[in-house]
Amino acid sequence: MKSDTLSDTGAVTPQYILEGRRTTTLEAFYAEIGRVLLGGQPWGENLETLPNVLRGEYGNVPETFRLIWCNTKIAQAALGYPHTVHQLTQQLRDCPPNRLIKTAWALRAALREQGPTVYDWLVELISKHPNVELVLVESDL
Repeated sequence: MKSDTLSDTGAVTPQYILEGRRTTTLEAFYAEIGRVLLGGQPWGENLETLPNVLRGEYGNVPETFRLIWCNTKIAQAALGYPHTVHQLTQQLRDCPPNRLIKTAWALRAALREQGPTVYDWLVELISKHPNVELVLVESDL
């Protein structure tokens, strides 16, 4: 969902709302990003391509925008350690040799419920983009 808000400087900031109930797997998160930011346009749907989406290299994403992720408690629970183990196990199957050890160590940590989860990966990746203001909301707006 897209809406606009007036910033402190008087400029209009486009804002997009991700629904946490629709982001309970990494694949579902990708689909929600595609639905909300790109109007359903295909974009590659992976962690390597997500920064390109946030930079506006796909679709008509504005140069700067606010991304509001609602119901993050639901998403955080669903994208926790069990899902992280699942994702890392899948990554090991197709992992290039130069990333094999790092992925195996991440899987080992996730099995012990240590280290970042899929939710943490996404929050960190989005937060790194200077053109995106990420707002995490625990419940509905």
